[in-house]
Amino acid sequence: MTVEVLIPAYNEEKNIGRVIASLKKLSLIDKIIVIDDGSKDKTAIIARQLKADVISLGENRGKGAALFEGFKNSRGDIIAFLDADLVNLTARHVINLLLPVIKEEAVMTVGIFNQGRFATDFAQKITPFLSGQRAFQRWFLEEFFAENDDIEQLRYGIEVSLTLYAKKRGIKVIEVPLPHLTHVMKEEKFGLIPGMIARAKMYRDIVFSFGSKFKF
Repeated sequence: MTVEVLIPAYNEEKNIGRVIASLKKLSLIDKIIVIDDGSKDKTAIIARQLKADVISLGENRGKGAALFEGFKNSRGDIIAFLDADLVNLTARHVINLLLPVIKEEAVMTVGIFNQGRFATDFAQKITPFLSGQRAFQRWFLEEFFAENDDIEQLRYGIEVSLTLYAKKRGIKVIEVPLPHLTHVMKEEKFGLIPGMIARAKMYRDIVFSFGSKFKF
C-alpha cells in the first residue's frame, strides 16, 4: 500500500517549506506532490529543493483544478490533501488523518482544527465540510473526478463537493481532530483589504459548489 500527499499551492513561499519538512519526517509517505498553481514567487523552487515532486501550472486555475492535476499524476493507494499554509503541522496530525483510511475504517477522513486559534477552530467547528485536510481511498477520488467533467469551476468549492459526493454515495467519513493545528489566514497573507477580497472569492466558490450543476 502506497501513500501520497497532494499540496495545492499559490504564492506560498513563506509556508510551503515548513509543511514539506513536517511530511518528510514520515516514512509511511511515499511521495509528496506540490501543485504550483501559477505562483509568482519561489513556491516551486523551494518545494523542489526539499525533494517534493512539483507540477507547475502555467496560470492560476484554482484549487479544484490543481488537485485534479495532482491526482492525475499520482499513483498512491491512499491519497491525502493538505493545505500549503498549515502552521504547527506534526507527524501525529498526518498519521491520525491517514490511519482510518489505511485501516479501511473510513473511505474519507476530514481533519478538524481544534485547540489552536479561535478563528480557525470556530470556523471548522461550524463548517467542517470546508476543511482542506483530508485522506481518501484512491477509488473514491477516481469516481469523484470521473463524474465531474468541469472540475475547474469548483475552485475553493472542491471540499464541499467532495463532502456532498460522499454523502450521496453513503460513504463512511470520519472527522479527525487535529489539535493545535491552524493555518495562515488570508488577511495575514495579503493584508486586510486584499485578504478580505480573497476570502469573499473563496466563499463565492463555495456557494457555487452548492448551487451549480454539481448536485450530488
